[in-house]
Amino acid sequence: MSGIVNFIARTVSAVAALAVTAAVIFFPRLIATDMHHVPHEQLVILLLGMSAAYVHAFGFTPENRWLKWVFSPVVAWPLLLIGGWSVFY
Repeated sequence: MSGIVNFIARTVSAVAALAVTAAVIFFPRLIATDMHHVPHEQLVILLLGMSAAYVHAFGFTPENRWLKWVFSPVVAWPLLLIGGWSVFY
């Protein structure tokens, strides 16, 4: 049962990270209308979550316990949600 749950979690991480990547690259005006009004603090949170989601999605598991926790969905998904909420709304 753990294998299917792990596969679903990795798939969710990959889809979420790809969605954020597509939004940032293809629709930058969703983030800011000009270069002077970019919400840098919130964008950093969103991109950290995206990066952690990519690491989790591709299956890399560090040996360090702290890094294993950082690159898990426990950290990546809330960062994506908080960053997405604060950047896009």
